[in-house]
Amino acid sequence: MDLSVDAIKKQIPYYLAERDKEALVKELKKFNSITYYINLYPGVALQGDGWSALGLIRYETGERRQVRGIVLSNSCDIDPKNKSDIPAKLLFAPIIKLRAYASLLEDADISKDKIEGKFNSIRQQRVTTLFYLPKGAGLEDEYIALLDDIHSLPLKVFFEQKDRTKLFTLSLPGFYLFILKLSVHFCRFSEEGVMRS
Repeated sequence: MDLSVDAIKKQIPYYLAERDKEALVKELKKFNSITYYINLYPGVALQGDGWSALGLIRYETGERRQVRGIVLSNSCDIDPKNKSDIPAKLLFAPIIKLRAYASLLEDADISKDKIEGKFNSIRQQRVTTLFYLPKGAGLEDEYIALLDDIHSLPLKVFFEQKDRTKLFTLSLPGFYLFILKLSVHFCRFSEEGVMRS
């Protein structure tokens, strides 16, 4: 996956103010040291937020549990002020510690060298099915979002849940990296290579 500044520049929306575009590009140029998180919007649910206590049901077993996750739904779709004719749902991907992912790879007999190479690619946001989340904000360790493990819960349930905690809100550069990863993961239009006519 190409995460060069030029590739990302092409994805910047036209409506972003010129000074915001310049600030974003400046941040993206120092990609390996960008600030992923901001300390704003503590009670608001936004796309790209990390939350604890998200309800997940395992298809294979029917088991229900509470997990940490990152919100995939558009911010406007989950805004409680936007009334919907049909009850809305919140889409999320679970997040797990990078170390836990290493254990899964070790259990699959992947060599330590190969795991270290995989971790380098993950940290550089080059793995399309994972979004890397560095330690910071409410994350005590490095995490990854599992973009190929999507779940939903009724929005009403999310807002009524008292034990949930906001773990982080992505900064502008962090948010654009997240959106780019979602776009590449779900919408590789030019790479599909299937004739549909």
